[in-house]
Amino acid sequence: MPSLSPLSTRTRLTRLVVSWVLVGVGVPMLVRAELGVAPFDVLNSGLNRTLGWSFGLCFIVSSVSFFALGWALGAPLGWASPVGTVVIGPIVNLVLSGIGHHEAMVVRVPLLLGGVMVIATAICLVVSTDLGPGPSEMVMLGLIHRGMPIIPARWISDGSPVVAGVLLGGAIGAGTALFAVVMGPLVRAGLRRLGYVPRTRSPSPAEK
Repeated sequence: MPSLSPLSTRTRLTRLVVSWVLVGVGVPMLVRAELGVAPFDVLNSGLNRTLGWSFGLCFIVSSVSFFALGWALGAPLGWASPVGTVVIGPIVNLVLSGIGHHEAMVVRVPLLLGGVMVIATAICLVVSTDLGPGPSEMVMLGLIHRGMPIIPARWISDGSPVVAGVLLGGAIGAGTALFAVVMGPLVRAGLRRLGYVPRTRSPSPAEK
């Protein structure tokens, strides 16, 4: 079924670039809040702790794995998926070095809530471009392609890196749970606001 109202190339590219910047800002906000990172970054923090790689490098490596899984499920892998991964990694490292650590909850809680909203906005923007989603979005769209509704698809795409990350000793906390619970409804609402309907697999003649 159609997935997106017609958008100009300029609009799609603008949304794409803005989404990259927002992810590069939102991820460090959650990390510096120290209340629990985003589910995908539980995996990244686990890789960072276990292998000693930079957070940006962990982001790139884990993204490749999720792109492959999403593609196997039927999500289209656009050119922006690998390019965005390479672009976002350095932005994450740069913003992390600029935010610094904070002890006061009056700073950390707004960082958490702001980070969640920033990332939700970024997810909706990049998905709506049809140019290539992020790693968790690839898995989410792959599950949707298989017939799963947006919210449970998002819960699974967030839950799987949490499990893997915890096994590797990744950072997890109340913020992780908040992110995992609210992101599905936020993404569904945001995509509806943008007029975007994710593609689903057309049934074969035998299934009709």
